[in-house]
Amino acid sequence: MKSSFLPGGLVLAFLVAWLLPEAGVLLKDWGLIPWMVVTIFIVNGYQTNLSELPRSKSFVVAMSVTAVIALLVSPFIGLGVASALGMGAGFTLGLVVKATVPPTLSTCIVMTQLAGGYGAWALIMTLALNIVGIFTIPFMLDLTLDGIGEIVIDPLPLLQKLVMLVLLPFLAGLGLRRIATIDPKHLVLQYLPSTCVILTVWMALSDSSEIFQSLDLITLASIGFAALSVHLILLALCWGVSKLLKLEWKAAIAVILTGSQKTLPVAVSVLTALNLPMGEALLVCVLFHFLVLFGDALLVPYLKRPLNEQA
Repeated sequence: MKSSFLPGGLVLAFLVAWLLPEAGVLLKDWGLIPWMVVTIFIVNGYQTNLSELPRSKSFVVAMSVTAVIALLVSPFIGLGVASALGMGAGFTLGLVVKATVPPTLSTCIVMTQLAGGYGAWALIMTLALNIVGIFTIPFMLDLTLDGIGEIVIDPLPLLQKLVMLVLLPFLAGLGLRRIATIDPKHLVLQYLPSTCVILTVWMALSDSSEIFQSLDLITLASIGFAALSVHLILLALCWGVSKLLKLEWKAAIAVILTGSQKTLPVAVSVLTALNLPMGEALLVCVLFHFLVLFGDALLVPYLKRPLNEQA
């Protein structure tokens, strides 16, 4: 049931956001999405044993290679897919921006844990790549989207947001683990992060429901195909790197999910900073985000299967 909870919840979130978006928009306007992220990382911190934090040479090498794929190679994959499909400027902008941003701040960690991978690996890689990504995004967009518009990004507010939403809640969770008596594997704590992911997707999709309803199915299918193509190429690259580095499967899961997922909040921030018409680009980012979340949620049981066979 736990493995099907997230994909089932994402389907429900999509349907409710599409048909009845008002409640989701209202809750988003109340500023609840950041609190969902904070809750996820408090629980992650509470469930993390410091003795499990990665210190090995293999982790450093794996994180470095993952950073190259996610931050430097991925933007060119996005541009290549957009060019091959003949996408318009607005859709190309959205696809390349989404391919350029670092891993999502919450779901890749949640999914890594659900798949039985090293959650600590996913956490540290996510934090590191988000910090480094702040500085790589302007240059990679300049290389891939020259002529689209000026890129003006202030990295310090993004870094401050990352610290407030991720690092401090995680440290708070670590502190709570020392004084609280609740079992880190308590049923509520096992489902709370996934629930927060579902609620976050519901609110974000609700806020974009008018854009979805104004497009035809062929356009949506084209965007979906482009998004999945980028994601599948990244999955394949990360899987191949894991094989080359001869990582154990728990570590490979962290690399595969962290290196292929992309964060929506940073993508929206980048589009806002570019000061360009962002309707089509935002649609690509939102649809990309949903399809990857849903697809990877379905992928989780298959990633976990080798661990079950070993047991």
